[in-house]
Amino acid sequence: MAERKNFDAGLVRIGNLLATKRKALGPLYKTREKFIELRSIELFDGKDWISPRHLANLELGKNWISIEKLLILATALEENPVDLFIEIIEAYKKA
Repeated sequence: MAERKNFDAGLVRIGNLLATKRKALGPLYKTREKFIELRSIELFDGKDWISPRHLANLELGKNWISIEKLLILATALEENPVDLFIEIIEAYKKA
């Protein structure tokens, strides 16, 4: 997906939500790169599951998250995908 050119405050709130959840997993997951690397080993049998750039674009509010990535990211964040989706909707709707 191409990076968005226009600022979207709702997407930035979603990105902040995702970054906060990642960092809440503990100091080992502080950086995106380490989070991706460790979760790949711990949960995805060492397979690539998201690129650092894609995760950065999500966390910085530059891209929408696809349903596929939402399901995978929910697993990596130790979140129920439905609950995470509801939180994403609520974050986006906040004025």
